[in-house]
Amino acid sequence: MTTKTTQETDYTIPAVATPALERGPVWLRERRKLSLDTFNSTPIPRRGLHLWRYTDPEKFLIAADRMDTAFVEHFDEAEQVEKKHFDEGSLAALAIDYGGRRMDVMISDTTASKGVVIKPLSDAVESHHDLVEEHLYGLVSSRIGKFEAMNSAMWNDGLFVHVPANTTIERPIHLIREAGRAGSATFPRLLVVVGDNAEVTLIDEYAGGAAQTADGFAYSNGAIELFGGQDSRVRYVSLQRQGHGTISYLTHRARIGKGASMMTIPFAFGASISKQNFGVQLDGTGANSKMVGLLFGAGRQHFDNHTVHHHSVGQTFSDIDFKVVVRDKSRSAYTGLIKIDQNAKTCEAYQENRNLLLNRGTKAETIPELEILNEDVSCSHGATVGPIDEMQIFYLTSRGIAHDEAVRIVVSGFVQSSIKMAPPDLQERLSDVIAERLKDL
Repeated sequence: MTTKTTQETDYTIPAVATPALERGPVWLRERRKLSLDTFNSTPIPRRGLHLWRYTDPEKFLIAADRMDTAFVEHFDEAEQVEKKHFDEGSLAALAIDYGGRRMDVMISDTTASKGVVIKPLSDAVESHHDLVEEHLYGLVSSRIGKFEAMNSAMWNDGLFVHVPANTTIERPIHLIREAGRAGSATFPRLLVVVGDNAEVTLIDEYAGGAAQTADGFAYSNGAIELFGGQDSRVRYVSLQRQGHGTISYLTHRARIGKGASMMTIPFAFGASISKQNFGVQLDGTGANSKMVGLLFGAGRQHFDNHTVHHHSVGQTFSDIDFKVVVRDKSRSAYTGLIKIDQNAKTCEAYQENRNLLLNRGTKAETIPELEILNEDVSCSHGATVGPIDEMQIFYLTSRGIAHDEAVRIVVSGFVQSSIKMAPPDLQERLSDVIAERLKDL
């Protein structure tokens, strides 16, 4: 493995290589090679510019000795919980990705009979060649940025989900991606193609990684591409609960067609440093996209989240409600972009970001952005940053509730509307995470 030093900075950038570059059909090998070349030739984003003003990009580089993807098999209790849910019939399918080295896929007979496909991406390249070649790298590729180029070159294997047209999947499909142990690097990748007039709920859960920073860091760099056909209905839930010794980077992009609706629900609780980018392009008249996000930081966790709604055609609707809770010395930065193209008339777009600081020493930044190229639109945005309203605490304590319990009640109420957006099987686990974060306030 070699290194390459850019003229723009003094950073040394690992020139990554992987046996995966030599696998698959010619078109895939060529796209991987292009991604690798782009990664190695692209300078590190300059600290302080736009989306990197609050996070050091060097933290997400993978050193030469961090290429092992070892994982601990079956160490996660959530796997057993979700396997039980699948056995009980509350899940349509369950797939567990062990660092791109092994995939366990369980799909119910009812779901399989409808033609739904859930399989390793490496298999789908052969069995569903036309679909994969048409869509893979269509939304997340080396064109977006340096770290997207890293995933595009380095993913060892990923997951492929296809829901045929006119198919409704009543129960969620649950995906669990296990990061590696301390000293490892994993590159989870997901490609989802939902046909016209199809409906599905996806839970995309990121777990594992190094438990504590004292053990050394595990690295995770993920990419999700999601295509929703005309009149499709998709609910995508992302749950990031990786170990505190994990450095996590995730890019999500979706594109929905005419009359389609998409609900994107990102939850972020884990990792030491986490940077997530969620985006939806509304590419057909009548398309509707909503995002409901929740982040809860503790200790010295650092979160950096970015959302974007891109209205490329007119008569489309988008709405974002992103909530943040931070305690101890944790940090959060949120940047939300509404982009409306020049010919995208009569669009509606809304964005709200509320940040709750539970004690001194925390910090939250919020940066709303508007890029609107025509005047025939209705847009608004709002943001708040502050501690808990003391009048609410006074009201509860005056009725005999202890101060700490009053704080827990207020915070639980603040996050409850977001948790209720998750599928029922996930809500109890999310509530347990919140309860754990509210201990010892």
